[in-house]
Amino acid sequence: MCVILVCPDDVRPDRATIHACHRANPHGAGVAWREDGEVRWMKGLEPDELETLIAGLPGEIVIHFRIASVGEVTPRLCHPFPVTVCATTRLSGHARAVLFHNGTWSQWRETLRRMPRHRRPDGLLSDTRVAASLVDLCGTDVLDRLPGRWVFFDRDFTELYGDWREWGGMRASNLYFLPVQPDRPSRSPQPLFKLSATCGYPDTRKRRK
Repeated sequence: MCVILVCPDDVRPDRATIHACHRANPHGAGVAWREDGEVRWMKGLEPDELETLIAGLPGEIVIHFRIASVGEVTPRLCHPFPVTVCATTRLSGHARAVLFHNGTWSQWRETLRRMPRHRRPDGLLSDTRVAASLVDLCGTDVLDRLPGRWVFFDRDFTELYGDWREWGGMRASNLYFLPVQPDRPSRSPQPLFKLSATCGYPDTRKRRK
């Protein structure tokens, strides 16, 4: 499965970690950071490109290594996706917030069908891209009801959902990239998410410490 690393401002994964994550998840990496009062991202990166980029990035960063479970194998479906109406597939850009995912959300097509037509992303699709558009529509509370591990990376704060591991001074969504794999955690049943008629545009987003 994919892996996400949430890295404090004074911690960066070393070359061995980057290459281990890439070997386990070889379909492209992406990273987001804060700069000039907004979130910036780049994705579709190879290990050497990623290592060079993160060495010069300020503050907290989030890195995602993708193995395709939903959607095509293409740099444009690497994470993150901006939390906007269309959740663009551009390889770089800036936004108020972006979304990362580790896991698979099987009900994304049904939710996409229920979203207002003018709010639906089109073109290349994945469960995470649809989720980013959904969070823009409904707010971050929906992530509590979707399966997997999520990072909502806002220009002002970072919010994690799901079970995370502390490793190497970072937060890791899983440790399956390590040579000795840990026992897989048990998974509790996830409720089917249904788009509510009361779903609207959030004015604020809660913070988790």
